[in-house]
Amino acid sequence: MDVEQLAIRDFLAKCPPLTELPVEELEMLAREVEVRRIPQGKDVLTIGAQNTFSFLIRAGAVDVLLENGDWYGRFGEGDWAGYRSVMRGGKVSMTVRAIEDTVLYAVPGALFLSLLGRFERVRQYFAERKPERLRSAIQEIRSGAGLALVAMHVRDLMKLPMLVGKEESIRQVARQMSTFDAQTAMVTDADGSLCGIVTDVDFRKRVVAEGLSVDAPIADIMTPDPLTLSPRDQASEALSLMTRRNIRHLPVVESSDVVGVVSATDLLRSQGDNAVYLVGDIFAARDVERLAELSQGLPKILVNLVRQSLPANDIGHAISSIGQAIARRLLVMAEEKFGQPPVAYAFIVAGSMARREQTAHSDQDNGMILSDDYNEAEHGEYFRNVAKFVSDGLNACGYVYCPGDVMATNNQWRQPWSVWHGYFTNWIESPQPKALMYASIFFDLRCLHGDKSLLDRLQAEILVKTKAQTLFQAFMAGNALSHKPPIGFFRGFVLDKDSKDTDSEKGMDMKKRGVVPVIDMARLYALAGGLTPINTWERLDAIGEAGVMTAGTVGDLRDAFELISMIRLQHQAKQIENGQKPNNHVPPEELSALERRHLKDAFEVVSTMQESMASRYQADRFR
Repeated sequence: MDVEQLAIRDFLAKCPPLTELPVEELEMLAREVEVRRIPQGKDVLTIGAQNTFSFLIRAGAVDVLLENGDWYGRFGEGDWAGYRSVMRGGKVSMTVRAIEDTVLYAVPGALFLSLLGRFERVRQYFAERKPERLRSAIQEIRSGAGLALVAMHVRDLMKLPMLVGKEESIRQVARQMSTFDAQTAMVTDADGSLCGIVTDVDFRKRVVAEGLSVDAPIADIMTPDPLTLSPRDQASEALSLMTRRNIRHLPVVESSDVVGVVSATDLLRSQGDNAVYLVGDIFAARDVERLAELSQGLPKILVNLVRQSLPANDIGHAISSIGQAIARRLLVMAEEKFGQPPVAYAFIVAGSMARREQTAHSDQDNGMILSDDYNEAEHGEYFRNVAKFVSDGLNACGYVYCPGDVMATNNQWRQPWSVWHGYFTNWIESPQPKALMYASIFFDLRCLHGDKSLLDRLQAEILVKTKAQTLFQAFMAGNALSHKPPIGFFRGFVLDKDSKDTDSEKGMDMKKRGVVPVIDMARLYALAGGLTPINTWERLDAIGEAGVMTAGTVGDLRDAFELISMIRLQHQAKQIENGQKPNNHVPPEELSALERRHLKDAFEVVSTMQESMASRYQADRFR
């Protein structure tokens, strides 16, 4: 090969989807391509012409224009153009015009089609359906280093269990655990089936602390009917389950037989910082200073989870579990300081913490639902004190005060059940712009502490109303359309400046223009369908199961949401590693050619779904 062909081969090797082609294929391709130099303003392809080449842009940029003259997209170095016409028999349906002096590598159509037929990765990359391309992108972005937990299964990490009968005494089991240096024992029925689990923590909390007789049966202190795993489950699933439930040991069961036990230590000893350990330390903290110290480990955990290439939903659960644990611990501390509550109450959180979709420290959004037995003169001071203690503690731990004052310290959001019921009734039956703002916050609620039935009863009545009120649904749909994906490509992405960081460069707002459009759509469809889930992924699943959307449509939206979320998380992890404060603004130049291409696919999927939503809920009158 001559020097120019070697340079072409080396460039081809860096451009998706050619990165995994064998060297001999790249060399053959380098010999066959034609180098074309297109001056600024000249058309590469015109509508109606016949085309027999796929073009890889080596330098410069082109605009692609629709038949009516509208702009379709802008493509730069490493991007492809003209391949659609080759795949469809040669007829050109869009104009391709150089917007600056441009160098193209023209791949003969027959050779291009041969690559499609012989290499699955190439075929997936150029697939006509955006969802198919998205799934390929997610797979490729996740591939590479850091997949230890994703690749491993529970059977690779589990240890042999220690089995004890439920009639054995606490003393007998304690001796066996001491002899075998075991931290946990599986409690079985007479037929050998699992009925409970006991850990060394149970001996401290339920025997020593409560003065229980050691001659009592072990069944008195076991945790009955524990959650279990299968040996075939992925280790990442075990991690996610442990993090969500604050569990340190899980039995492994196959065909009703207890075959092993997995501990957090076994699972994560080699994984560095992790959410399971941090949540355990948070619940053991004795003061706010210790909680603030522990909360500083959250950014490292986010980086660790991203580098393991876990799904965005699992990362959101893990990170949210830390914030929830801090809030719960603060509430326990508050009740230790001010005494037990005089009337029942539910401490509620809203927004990303409620949906379990947090990515890093964020503003706090919370409130209190008080029993209707509440009397301001008798009980007001107590709940004001608790609310201030918790809010100040969260701020000290990095969850800063809400700029909009949506916190339990605000009298408006610390009210009896009947007042909250009136709030929601007014928001739903008389929707106004301010009501829509509150709807985006308070229609995603989770109880962290106290009497959960207060929230459950409220949500049950809310869903009956949201399912019936079509005007409210239309207002919500119109509001959801206020956040549009930044559709464009490379130099054509819609860029915004981070309003919280005046020194930052412009970038794509992956929160407001990326994840929020999907979150808003999932919320609307769930409320209109009377569906209970709060987490966006769980809402999408419920929407599909209820037949509100087809399974294929839900799958497409999930894939788009996953890709957008992954790119946002990777951006934040990179910033943390570089000692920067994480934000949501991703500069296009930070992305690889593959990420830029497929991110546009994801945005277009979301945009198409928004238009469908607008039509379904007659949102045009409220845009």
